[in-house]
Amino acid sequence: MTQPILHDNLPLIEVADRLLLDDLYADPQASLYLLARLSDTVAVVAPGQVDVLQARLLKLGHTPKMLE
Repeated sequence: MTQPILHDNLPLIEVADRLLLDDLYADPQASLYLLARLSDTVAVVAPGQVDVLQARLLKLGHTPKMLE
């Protein structure tokens, strides 16, 4: 039996519509920073790459709300 692993301070992105996350995975630059899709609307962002992904989202015309 595999033991659960708890990750501390793991950056996530959550979108309102699954199609937006599909679009981000289809974008060659944004997809570099998305490590794992956890659900239709949530994905793990590569640690240390939140600012880079945020800049890409802005370039694509999105206005992300950042929570810490």
